[in-house]
Amino acid sequence: MALPLLAAGVSRDPLAVAAVLAAHHLPWGVLAVTRRSLVGTADQRTVLGLGATLRAAAVVVIGLLGLVGAETTPLLVVAALVAGLGAALADGAEEEFAGLAESEPVAGDRRRGELRRRGMVAMAVVGLPLGGLVYELAAALPFLVDAGVYSVAALSALALRRPFSGAASGLRAMGKGRAASVPALAPGTGKVTLAVAASTAAGSAVLGVLVLFALDDLGLGAPAFGLLLSGMAGAATAGAWAAPTVGGLLGLRGGAGIALGVSGAGYAAAGVLADPGRPLVAVVALGLGSGAAMMATVLLRALLHGGAGRALDSGALAGFHARVWSSVPLGMLAGGVAAHAVGVAEVVTGGGLLVGLTALTVAAIPAPGGAPGTSEKN
Repeated sequence: MALPLLAAGVSRDPLAVAAVLAAHHLPWGVLAVTRRSLVGTADQRTVLGLGATLRAAAVVVIGLLGLVGAETTPLLVVAALVAGLGAALADGAEEEFAGLAESEPVAGDRRRGELRRRGMVAMAVVGLPLGGLVYELAAALPFLVDAGVYSVAALSALALRRPFSGAASGLRAMGKGRAASVPALAPGTGKVTLAVAASTAAGSAVLGVLVLFALDDLGLGAPAFGLLLSGMAGAATAGAWAAPTVGGLLGLRGGAGIALGVSGAGYAAAGVLADPGRPLVAVVALGLGSGAAMMATVLLRALLHGGAGRALDSGALAGFHARVWSSVPLGMLAGGVAAHAVGVAEVVTGGGLLVGLTALTVAAIPAPGGAPGTSEKN
């Protein structure tokens, strides 16, 4: 929450702000390609501890720079990249542990989904609102507090007694000892991957300049920005929770297409209706866009398994993750470039329209192949 605020405090150039956020998200795409050669066979306890340590080091640097007023956009980009690398390493290790006790891909995926849901709740209920209040007291304070939290997380990795190599998990399917290359997509998943990557890139264009939109176009302060992000995270959690019901009623393709249309309409309406005198209208529209986007993601992921005709494990999903995660920083940078040229509110509106247009790609996705748990009405 504090990183985009600090970036916006250093520069109001949308491209500079988007570059900081893109740097933070870049490691997910890079690790999706290189993880098997870098940490695929390592003890995941070590990977988890390393990830937390990198995050602690990065936020300490950011906090100290903020204390002395020496923060600059290039320094924030480097620190954000290191923090993002730590987050990507830690998240990967956490998901490996989450699926450790499960021998079936579907059961392991459910455990990972539960881990993500708990993280979303903690972020929405505690982290984002508290971060806004703490940032209001002192810009450096959230980073210094997080340095302590991440240090505790790094030490807690030492308390995990059971060693676990990534080679024992789905990473084995990705291969070992080969040069890094973009993993191939599982057969039958190309069109779904395109739909998810395109909608993610369009949505990321909005998120890359969201802090400027909130501060300048909606007139929000740091605490209100924290509440905005909290509301969007809560809406995303609700969208994920409602996705199975919507998929059961409308089918996976119908539900995903409608969800993308609603998400695009929400973002576009926020850009058009932005008014510092009445920010609540745009805030509600952003929440609608976020919730519908997550619903579409869940339904499209179910279509991914259905298109393959089987439940895909983490190794088979590597190609999907590489493409989708790479679309996030690319979309953010594109949004920053566009906002630099035409304006932030215009990018929020245009990004929403592009999200809505990606609903057309869903029509090209074939019906699920009948794998257990992935039928059109399940």
